[in-house]
Amino acid sequence: MALRSVTDGEILLDYIQVNLIGQKIVNGLENMLSFTGREEELSDFIQELVGVNTVGRIVVAGSSLTEKYHVTDPLFERELTYYLRNFFQINSQYFDPLYRFAFKAIKASKESIGDGVRRRLKQWAMSGHNFCYMCGVQLSFENKLQDIDEKRRGFTCEHIWPREYGGNSVEDNLLPCCSSCNSSKKQNFATWAMPSVQSLIRGFSPGDDCLGKIDGSHKFAIHYRFAKKFAHTKNLTLKNAFLKIGPWQDIRVINDDDVADFFNLENHAEKGRTYGI
Repeated sequence: MALRSVTDGEILLDYIQVNLIGQKIVNGLENMLSFTGREEELSDFIQELVGVNTVGRIVVAGSSLTEKYHVTDPLFERELTYYLRNFFQINSQYFDPLYRFAFKAIKASKESIGDGVRRRLKQWAMSGHNFCYMCGVQLSFENKLQDIDEKRRGFTCEHIWPREYGGNSVEDNLLPCCSSCNSSKKQNFATWAMPSVQSLIRGFSPGDDCLGKIDGSHKFAIHYRFAKKFAHTKNLTLKNAFLKIGPWQDIRVINDDDVADFFNLENHAEKGRTYGI
C-alpha cells in the first residue's frame, strides 16, 4: 500500500521520489549503507532529505517569481522553466509532468486558510478534538489569551504538509494544534528528516530523565516518522494516520540491547505496537 497524498506539494514529492530518485537508487543506497546496521533507516532518511529539499527549492523559487509575475503570465512560465532546466538535471521525458506538478504546488503555497475552513475546523476541535494532535495538551479557544500558558495552548490550524512546500489550505491538510507545537516544535518541517535527527544519540539504556530532555522538534520527528509509516501501511492520509495514533507519549527505547539513537526510539501510543511497525 501507499500513503494517500492530499496536497499538491506531496504529489510533487511522490513524482520526484518515484521518477527521479527511483527504486534502483534506493537499492543502491541500502547496499552501500549495509555496514551501518541502519541501512534501511538511513536510506529512507536520505531519500526524505533529497525529496523534500528538491520540492522546497522548486516551490520557493516559483513563489519568489510570483512576486514579479502572475502565475498566468508567460514570463512566469519562461523563468520557472529556465530555472528547472538549468539547475536540475531532469530527463526530457519527466520534465513536462514535473512542471505541471510544480505549478500546482506553487499555487497551493499562495493559498491562505479560508474563513469557512478555519471555522469548521475550530468547531470540530471544540466539539470532540479539543487537544493538540501532536503533544496532546488541552487547547484554549479564547479569543483573548491572558497569560503565557494560555498563549502556548492557544488553538491554531496547523498545516500537516506546510504551505511553503505546496501544502493546500484544505481540511484534509489541517489539524488542531497548540501554538507552541505549531511555532517551535513542528516549525516549518515538511518531514521527520528535517530536524537534526542524526544527532539524537543517547547511548545504552538512557533513564527517564535523559529521555525527558529530548527537545520538541525531535519528539515531533519521532512521532511524524511513525505516522508516515502507519499511513503507508494502512493506505491513509497523514491526517487520518495522526488521528488514529493520537498525540505522542513519553519517549521509550525500542531495543534495549542497542544504542538509543533516533531510529531506536518511539513515542506513539502502546497500541501502535500491534500494527507491526
